[in-house]
Amino acid sequence: DGPMRRRLARLLLVLAATANGACSDGTLTAERASGLVAALEGFKREAHFTIHTGVPLRSAFTCMTQAEVQRAPLNQFAASQGWIRYEARVTNFGLGGTTECPAIALTAAGQAASATWTRGRVPSDDGVAWMVPIGRREFLGVRDLSEAPDGSMVVQFDWKWIPNDTGTALRKAVDDA
Repeated sequence: DGPMRRRLARLLLVLAATANGACSDGTLTAERASGLVAALEGFKREAHFTIHTGVPLRSAFTCMTQAEVQRAPLNQFAASQGWIRYEARVTNFGLGGTTECPAIALTAAGQAASATWTRGRVPSDDGVAWMVPIGRREFLGVRDLSEAPDGSMVVQFDWKWIPNDTGTALRKAVDDA
């Protein structure tokens, strides 16, 4: 595809401050805006999707069904890669009640692949949140600079998506990816 065009209405946290004082003459150039956009953590951060393992998949009052879990496109993708399997986990409901809910576990292939993933915790559970990287943005350049009525700067810039191997496979496998 051609470069993805995105308009960032206001780079409020960085560009307004830059235009008002960080540049020696108080102006924001396309070159300086390029450096600021490319340096933003939100722009540089690698995109990912998350696999939650070891956690009963449920709402506050009921378990998800195995079919509901398996229908989720990202779960279908992870299963098609051989990374996950489904298992039952006992969970507590109400006052002393327990039941089994579906849960996701990594297969041997998933454990091997997880060497390139980021491991996190699932809030209030014993599970693991695996962040699976799928790609990054590549900054192409500033298309336009203009001043907003409030004095901040509006920067329009071009970027393109650079998927990694997982991101490429995900895009082919999942319609909305």
